[in-house]
Parts: sequence; C-alpha cells; structure tokens
Amino acid sequence: MALAIPERSSETDNPLPTRLSQAQAAWRLSAAYRARPRFLEQAIGMLTLTVLTTGLPTEWFVVINGNLYDSVNVGGPLVIVVFTALIGSLLVFSMKRPKAMFYLLVCELTLASFSLLILFSPLWSANFSTSVRRAVALTLVTLLGIYFVARYSLEQLINRLAIVFFFAMVVNVVWVTALPQYGLNFDDFTGITTNRNQLGQQAVLGCLIMVFAFRSRSHRILAAVGFVGQLYLVIGTNSKTSLASLLLLGGLLIVFSTFRARKQLFGAVIVSEITAGLFGLLIATANLVFITDLLDRDITLTGRTVLWQHLLEPISERPLLGHGWEAFWGGWGSPAHEIWLKNSWFPPTAHNAPLEYLLALGVVGLTVWAVMMGRGLWRSIHYLRDRPGIAGLFPIAIFSYAFLYSVTEAGVVRRGVDWMLVVVCLVETKRFMDRNRSSLDGNRIAIRRKRDVERKTEELVAAKTAQASVGPTSQTD
Repeated sequence: MALAIPERSSETDNPLPTRLSQAQAAWRLSAAYRARPRFLEQAIGMLTLTVLTTGLPTEWFVVINGNLYDSVNVGGPLVIVVFTALIGSLLVFSMKRPKAMFYLLVCELTLASFSLLILFSPLWSANFSTSVRRAVALTLVTLLGIYFVARYSLEQLINRLAIVFFFAMVVNVVWVTALPQYGLNFDDFTGITTNRNQLGQQAVLGCLIMVFAFRSRSHRILAAVGFVGQLYLVIGTNSKTSLASLLLLGGLLIVFSTFRARKQLFGAVIVSEITAGLFGLLIATANLVFITDLLDRDITLTGRTVLWQHLLEPISERPLLGHGWEAFWGGWGSPAHEIWLKNSWFPPTAHNAPLEYLLALGVVGLTVWAVMMGRGLWRSIHYLRDRPGIAGLFPIAIFSYAFLYSVTEAGVVRRGVDWMLVVVCLVETKRFMDRNRSSLDGNRIAIRRKRDVERKTEELVAAKTAQASVGPTSQTD
C-alpha cells in the first residue's frame, strides 16, 4: 500500500503566527534593525529633549523681581557641559549610519550656510567669547535636529515630545502654584523660565505638540491633559502675543486640514500665511488704536515700536555682517548699552526676528535666513499634500509657528527645542522631496501625460495595422 506524500503547503497556507514569526526573524536580520536606536540611546535622547525644553534644575530657581534685564545672561558652565555631553553621545550613536548622516548634513544648503555663518560670526563679533559660546550651542542644537531625522520618524519624535512637554507642563504648574516666589512675576506666570513671554512661547508650542499627539492616537489621555495644562499656562502668562499666536495657529491648522486634498491647497496656504502676517504686522506697527485697545496694550506695544526705531542706528553701523551672533545683547559693556539707556525696560532682544538677525548677521544673514525659511515653507506645502497621516501636517505647522513668533519676538533661532524642530522640518521635507521628486515637482503629471500619449499612439498604430492586414473594405455611396 503506497503512502500518500503530503504536498508542500504554499506560503499562503502558512498560519498567521508562523508568517509573523518569519517576518520578525527577517526584520531582526536586516541592517535597519541592527542600526535602530536601542534602549540606552533612546533614554539619552529623551533626557536631551527634556534638558533642551526645560533646562537644568539649577536654572529653575531664578528670581526676576520684575526686571527683564536680570534674565539676559541666565545659564552657566554646567548647562554647557551637560548639554554638550548629551548631544555628543547621540552624535556618536548616529555614526551607525554615517552615509545617511552626511547626506542630511549637506542636503539643505541654506541651513548649512546659515549655520556656518553663525559659527564663523565670532571672527567679526563685538564680543568674541559670547558669540563663540552661543554659536557652538546653537550648532549643537542644529546637529541634534539632524540626528532625530536620521534616527526617528516624525511620528516617533512627536510621541516623545508629547511626554517631554507634559513633564514641562507639570513642572511649570507646580512652580506657579506651589513655588510662587520662583514661578510668578507679580501676577504673571513665569514658571521655570525667566519671563512670561518665554513661558508663553513654550506653552504655545506645547499646545501644538499635544494636538498632534492626540491626533496620532498614541498618548490621547496624556495629550488631552497636557493641552489643558499648556492652555492654562498661556492664559496665566497674560502674554497677548502668545494668546494671539495660539489662536492664529489654530485657525491655520483648520485651513490646512480643510484644503489638504484639494487643488486650491497652495493658494489657501499662501493666503492664510499672508493674512496671519498682515494681522501680526497690524499688531506690531500698532497703527490702529482699536487693535491695541482690544488687546489691552499701549500704542507702542510695551515699548517695542520705540525700540525698533532705536535699533536702526546700530544696524546701520554694521549693515553687511552685523555685530556677531548674540553679541549685541551682551551686557552694559556691549553695543546694547546705548539701547538700554534709551529704553528703561532693558529689552533682552530686538523683539523682532528680522531686526535681530540684522543686528547679529547683517544683510547677508537675514537674506540666507529668509531664503531658508521660504524654501522650507514651500516644501512643507508639498509635504502636506503628498505625505499621508497626521505627520504630513507637522512641518507646515512648525513653520507657521516660527513665522508668527518672528513678528513681535526674536524668532526661534536660539538654543531651544523650537529651533531643533525647525531644523527637523527643513531636513525632513528636503529628504522627502529627494526621495519622491517625481511627485513633488510636477514630473509625475508630465510622465503620466506622456505615457497616455504613447499608449494612445500605440493603440492608433495597432488599429491601422489591423485594418491594413484585413485589406481594403468596400465603400458604399
């Protein structure tokens, strides 16, 4: 009696657990699995994001006493040492993929040019030591942003940022409620930061991160509680700039989501950004008294417009390359000495990004910055159109945030998590464009039309050939 030999089952007949185990085994043998961030690297990454967002605890116990000048030079050598050690460790881990890291370093030429201009600005700086220290710190933040693009997806980064900003929110609320001697400046919330505007800017970014974390459905409860806490901080700062920026960002996100899949996307984004910019300019110039009355601000925006007039003279002294990176606001012996004599509220920055970059890097730096942000915004619109999921909306939201905080604040180019996120969006959108160039520059449409023409031509030739092979047909009158 012959034994029946069972036929070898096909791959589709394998049970699901077997196929999953085979896929997991293949994934563990791949180069991407071996190069993925391990536990130690992820822990250092989370700690670095936390320090970048909140600073060290030694920076939390600062009493301002109502004087903004006291907050100009907050920080110390310990912050620099810890920050350098953390980012240096992450950059060592990034060498697991040296080719990818090198590509990301040089793919966005305007970012590389802007970073090099800042790094070499101490050569002509009015305060060499200050420019060196702060230029190196900013360069480390730029490298950190490139590292996160190389090692994590946007979704992974958003989830980690949600945890970090939730922790920052909790600490700020504790400082405001339990430690008012450190967390309050008169009736305004300052939290663990040095002034209400800084806390308001951080809280607005926290609200934005929580919205994306909630939409990604990974940490919904944490994101919902975190959003409420960040909103409480925004309101408690009494910063009208932060409140207006939050409302404008919410309106822009609604517009971007509505027009995401429509042909009018580009026009809707441009019109929305211009409208938000014009509204910001109306507030900044304060030409309409009713706007300032509505915002409960004086006609000079707490001295900003007077300050801007006073800054024109030092800008004209070094118009090409400026005074060096952050060298202008270096203390009473710095070029800001005359400005502080004229403005008794001791402004720590120009409270306007273009003026700040003119002071630091001159016309050259301002031009490179404007081109860099313009290219990033334009690519983020392509990214919004072609990148699926909630992460596709993230770059244009970050660029809008940076754009809004460039009107009445000094912008986001500083040692902070917001500059790191701008770097992430600049590099991520450029990498996405390079990988999908046919879909981003219109070539996909051209290729599709060309193939349609070729197909129709081939069908026409085939029809004529078939008609010729049958022979002439009879014709009737």
